[in-house]
Amino acid sequence: MNVKEYLSKHNAVEIKVGQSGADVYEIDGKYILKHVVRQKLADERFDSYTHEALFYQAQSTREKAYLPKVLETGISENEILILMKKYNRLKRGAMDGELIRRIAMALAALHTDEVPTFINHVEKRSNLLPAEKIAECLSGWESVLAEHPGVFEAKTVEEIAGKINELILWHNSEEHVLVHGDCHWENLLEDETGNILLCDWQSVNFGGASGDLSFFVSRLGGDGVQFNAITLLDAYVKAILELSGKRIEPQDMINHMNASNVITSFVFWHQYLHGSSAERVREIYGKMTEAFNNCFF
Repeated sequence: MNVKEYLSKHNAVEIKVGQSGADVYEIDGKYILKHVVRQKLADERFDSYTHEALFYQAQSTREKAYLPKVLETGISENEILILMKKYNRLKRGAMDGELIRRIAMALAALHTDEVPTFINHVEKRSNLLPAEKIAECLSGWESVLAEHPGVFEAKTVEEIAGKINELILWHNSEEHVLVHGDCHWENLLEDETGNILLCDWQSVNFGGASGDLSFFVSRLGGDGVQFNAITLLDAYVKAILELSGKRIEPQDMINHMNASNVITSFVFWHQYLHGSSAERVREIYGKMTEAFNNCFF
């Protein structure tokens, strides 16, 4: 596809999508065109879009209940094209039990699907953190907490630092499945029948289902959307049973979700909290603390 020529022949409206590096257009009010050019972004970012396009191609042989309909993909050394049907975005105010059930069904459909051959099926377990990385994360968190004198104690983050590798070892025992890798509200769509679809597959991989669930819950909370995570988990367990006949022990999934939350928060969140209000830090640090206190390993 010659993108410039294609755009000239259609009613194309550019959509701003933050710092993704892709040029995204709404076409004739019916389709979405994602155009990625290597020279506009780092090689690693371009490779992630190649990964996404390969995933869409691999899944194109039959319709998937959790995937948007992709009409065309193009992959070359310097350019990526993805043309897909346009869908509705979800409204945050609509977060009720029925919507949670439909989100859980989409995640369950993904997690019970076959892993495409291009994705490395090797059990990729989280690496243990070297001492210098643990020290760096601990220092990062201590500096964030120190920005609010007298408000926070560093005791819990010190305990996490002392046990983080033990927690990683236990978390690595989780069964691996096909996972989205970046599951949050903005990556959910809704089709005309009410099915929930997942988009933006740059991070699709072979990993633990708890990572998708934990990240989704964490990001919603970080965005100020409050809901009962147990309701999501209950719906997810029922959906897994319905789709595959597999029974999941809810407490096991909760334990892995807690572990995923602690590991991700300890390693990454301190980088984004400098200069934040005490309320914002309390929200993230409090959830990490609660998850750590409820971990079973």
